[in-house]
Amino acid sequence: MRILINDTLEKQSFLMPWDSDATCYNFKFPEETILPDKLDTIEDKSAVKTLVIKCDLPDYSFISEMKNLTQLYIYTGNNISDLSFLEDLVKLQQILIVGTHIASLESLVKLIKAKKKLYDEMPDNSMQKIFIKIDGVCIQSDGYIGDGSELIMRNICSTEIIVNKNTISFRNIRKIPKYKQLLDESDKA
Repeated sequence: MRILINDTLEKQSFLMPWDSDATCYNFKFPEETILPDKLDTIEDKSAVKTLVIKCDLPDYSFISEMKNLTQLYIYTGNNISDLSFLEDLVKLQQILIVGTHIASLESLVKLIKAKKKLYDEMPDNSMQKIFIKIDGVCIQSDGYIGDGSELIMRNICSTEIIVNKNTISFRNIRKIPKYKQLLDESDKA
């Protein structure tokens, strides 16, 4: 199931901030639009694979029940002050959350570590490993003052990370000593 939560039923366009065509190509367009006051009509939250939110909601905790979510795009996150609703969503592959007031990426780091644990527990030849990695992360917050480098984790999160105005891509991760060191250290984690 692919859902758009919006305060209008008009057709929408969606910003894709990543440079990689692969990340953008994998975006699954929502099939159904739900108004914010009708969130309780989502009966089987575990069936939701793509969730796009284009309006402010008073609470985002319902997202934590979407255990099969692979794509999360929140274009208006004025009421988001933490990302704890992400921590157990180990199937997430694309994360875009903009317009927030979060001060920490700690919950996203917890998610990445949980994904790394799953990855490490799989047999080396498992094709399922490709579904563990995160293709793209885009976080914009007026409360966070880091560069997003704490999200770097080999085989899990190292393709395209955009945090505020800083971009960490697969192309530059090996060229910038700080990022390369973090990637190498993630092998030991």
